[in-house]
Amino acid sequence: GLSVYFFFALCQLLPNGREDLAAESQAEDNLKKDVEMTEIPQSDVHDPDDDDDESVTTPPPPPNDEQMSTWAGLKDIFLGNAVNWLLLITPLGLVAYMAGWNDTAVFFFNFFPIIPLAWLLGRATEEVSCRTGQVIGGFLNATFGNAVEVILAIVGLRKNMVELIQASLLGSVLSNMLLVLGCAFFCGGLFHKEQKFNTAIAVTNCSLLFLACIALCLPTVYSYVIPDTDNEVAMSHVMAVGMALTYVQFLYFQMGTHSYLFEDAEDDEESEPVLSMSASMVLMGFITVLVAVHTEFLTDAVDGTVRQTGLNERFIGIILLPIIGNAAEHVSAVTVAMKNKMTLAVNIALGSATQISVCVIPMTVVIGWGLNVRMDLNFHIYEVLALVVSVLLVAEMVRNGKSNWLAGSILMMGYLLIGAGFLYMPKLMEKEKAAM
Repeated sequence: GLSVYFFFALCQLLPNGREDLAAESQAEDNLKKDVEMTEIPQSDVHDPDDDDDESVTTPPPPPNDEQMSTWAGLKDIFLGNAVNWLLLITPLGLVAYMAGWNDTAVFFFNFFPIIPLAWLLGRATEEVSCRTGQVIGGFLNATFGNAVEVILAIVGLRKNMVELIQASLLGSVLSNMLLVLGCAFFCGGLFHKEQKFNTAIAVTNCSLLFLACIALCLPTVYSYVIPDTDNEVAMSHVMAVGMALTYVQFLYFQMGTHSYLFEDAEDDEESEPVLSMSASMVLMGFITVLVAVHTEFLTDAVDGTVRQTGLNERFIGIILLPIIGNAAEHVSAVTVAMKNKMTLAVNIALGSATQISVCVIPMTVVIGWGLNVRMDLNFHIYEVLALVVSVLLVAEMVRNGKSNWLAGSILMMGYLLIGAGFLYMPKLMEKEKAAM
């Protein structure tokens, strides 16, 4: 037994020994070649002055990688979406306001540039979020995800356009719940007979939307039942703070304790950041300023547009203004739905509706509180009714975790019916506003 053991051990050692000897021999040969190459004959040494220009030309310095990366990233962001061509209307919006064109022209020339600016602001926010970690990134998405609606609300509150701001915020919620989700269901159903999605995401968002319905119903109904008090204002302040705290808990639930429930809603094809942190911050600041300027000009032209076109102010707020902030989400939700990523599409549509109803609306109430403007949760009762029935319809459509083209058609028809109702809704009289 020992003889066999030593025999196999010797067989294992012999190849290694041969390899070691071969390696040593190769190393000696390489050393000799290096010595021969270093010992260049004197006749082969040339004077640098006798060499051609090509032999003495030093290579150019390497380009600045960070600068090239920044320009390439900006090119990818600005030319990567066809909707960005609407930025060409930006100068017309500025000229229309400065030159004193009619209000309708000023309104629409400042309306269309905000659509690509909203998309660019969201893209810049994503660039920053990718470099800040999950917690800070989630906070940035929650803060700047609907920055256009917040900017519009601040500008409108400064001008005491409470009715327009209420209509635009509610219109954003209805647009995401019915139009965006309906288009995603319909377009996805055209390519796939039946699609499935994560019911946990849908149920959680619908629960928060029902909470928003409670917060809007109570002050509105209170003002009609007991019209001679202003208690609904203080009630709105309390409810706004409560909803904001609930949204913070939802963020912790989504990104912390129960993040595994929302893993299916993440886009696996999401690209890496293409801009540095400093470039992303500068882009966010620049776009925010442009959005604020266009929003300022747009709101100044609302009253004239109402007079010239015959559209009432609430129809503009419910139907037109939500297009500004939701156009990019419409495209994203429909695109991923056609790729059979319905969980992501549902999260885009209902997540945005939840963010506006439980975060942006309370934030607007608090901002109005600070500006001493009567911005409360006492919406018009017709608007509250539209919200409640819409949430009920959406909750029924998503409760089984399956979708098809007919479900999308029903949601879109619900949005059209609500839009038709607001189209024929007359402008509120001053007496009715006072009663509210």
